[in-house]
Amino acid sequence: MQFDLLQKLRTNKPMVLNIANSVTQGDVANGLSAIGASPLMTNYDDELKTLAQFADGVCINIGTLDDHQNMLSKDLLNLATDFNKPVVLDPVGIGAVPERLNFVEELIKIDHPTVIRGNAGEIASLVGVSWQSKGIDSLDTTEQSEDIDKIAQSCANKFTCVTVVTGPTDTIATSTELAHVQNGNPMFTVRVGTGDMLSSIIAAFAGVSDDPFEAAKMASLTFSLAGEMVMSDHPEVGPAEFSTRLIDNLYSLSSDQLEEWGKFDE
Repeated sequence: MQFDLLQKLRTNKPMVLNIANSVTQGDVANGLSAIGASPLMTNYDDELKTLAQFADGVCINIGTLDDHQNMLSKDLLNLATDFNKPVVLDPVGIGAVPERLNFVEELIKIDHPTVIRGNAGEIASLVGVSWQSKGIDSLDTTEQSEDIDKIAQSCANKFTCVTVVTGPTDTIATSTELAHVQNGNPMFTVRVGTGDMLSSIIAAFAGVSDDPFEAAKMASLTFSLAGEMVMSDHPEVGPAEFSTRLIDNLYSLSSDQLEEWGKFDE
């Protein structure tokens, strides 16, 4: 783990340009700001090229689709390719809604993202594997973990990208490498928007690193530990207070704490 990436992020304050889920864009912006990045959301055609040129990382989230946002997502992916910007794609809901899967496949035909982050059901859909995401979200047996490893690496190989599969254990994969982060808490599955926050934070780390695999590992570890610490220190809190304290922990978490309390293999 490259623990110094957290301080590098806070020093460089990378700008992350988001095509955001309208339900969670406030959470995403606050999460990015708390960790030390500079969030920027756009829904305006005329500024897209300028913003893409100056952004350090890009996150495309398909949580709330419409015709205009779909067009912007395609245009931004083209621009990110032109300007050599790392792109994180969050394929929200593609395991359940075929129209969403169709749109993500259209995006990937334009260019492969640097990182794809989703739950097991979403990533399985990208590689054509049937998966009951509800079971995966609630259980983490050895057999299921091995299956997730295969799905993650299959996606990474198919799209020549880093793949992050979030769940009780986060799996980070390239076609040849695997890492796992075991920090976290079930409250992440209750508070809507935490996955969206992580996707944008991966884009922030990718914006200060030449190695997207290392960036994704550090983003997953930082985010998971921040949430785990909330529930360890305040086990009585509900989803609303969890979100507030998660933002506070993203702001205050140190590289030393990551190194001391992080639970991972690589």
